[in-house]
Amino acid sequence: PTEPPAPPPTLPPATATPAAAAPAQLPARHVVIISVDGLMPDALAAAHTPNVDKLMERGAYSPQAQTISLSITLPSHASMLSGMLPEKHGILWGLPYIGWPGMNGPTLMSVAHDAGLETAMAFGKEKLNYLVLPNSVDELFGELAHDLEVNQAALQMIGDGLPGVLFIHYPDLDRVGHKFGWMSEQQLQSVTYVDGLIGEVVAALEAGGYTGSTLLIVTADHGGHGHGHGDDSPLDRTIPWLAVGPGVRQGVVLTQHIDTYDTAATAAYVLGLPQPEIWDGKPVLEMLALPEPEQVQAQTSP
Repeated sequence: PTEPPAPPPTLPPATATPAAAAPAQLPARHVVIISVDGLMPDALAAAHTPNVDKLMERGAYSPQAQTISLSITLPSHASMLSGMLPEKHGILWGLPYIGWPGMNGPTLMSVAHDAGLETAMAFGKEKLNYLVLPNSVDELFGELAHDLEVNQAALQMIGDGLPGVLFIHYPDLDRVGHKFGWMSEQQLQSVTYVDGLIGEVVAALEAGGYTGSTLLIVTADHGGHGHGHGDDSPLDRTIPWLAVGPGVRQGVVLTQHIDTYDTAATAAYVLGLPQPEIWDGKPVLEMLALPEPEQVQAQTSP
């Protein structure tokens, strides 16, 4: 006998509708999103990155994902984590003005939290606190900090028990780009350094026994050129997007168009969470190792 389907998580009907059930091949109970501030796919390809290379062998990767045309840190991360374009989430500047009413939801964190999942964020730029809706994040490290401090906070969060959704933001690559230039030797060295930190996160997930139930996404908020970014140009908008986890195809390069706001939608999908109707993002289904449909043999005339 077949069991009755489990009821979807309860959310206010005005903000969300149930998503299509995630396939059985995706028993994800956790999602970890790592954003490396300012990471270009070209820099990822040029630098020494043994840990990310291993993840690419185990996962699905696109070197052609796109952030929003306003390719700066705060609006880009807002779209990444809200599933929405800037005109919907309301963050249209590098820093909101005094008296700004606040970011519009729902975000991935608020949807997950309202569904009963624990949520956590560790980031190294204070302005990302503008992305945190009230009562949406259980554990937060959000202050002016370097990559190492962010990583220490994230490792502590994993060690204390991996939450349903964990967001990790490494800020220093962007800072190095502004000082020395994008694709400079100094920035490529920074890519290698953050690769080591990502390796520590992966090791912590493995040590905690979480890899079999966790979708890991490694991406960025924007690229850059010269000593800056913010243009509606391929160098600034093109970002890496890598997914590793249960049910994800291994060692493949994705060809479908991926926008940064698809990150929130993909995370919600694999967790079986509702997809708010207002979201622009769609799950990246090409990454999934779904079974081939049964071939229907055409009947032949006698």
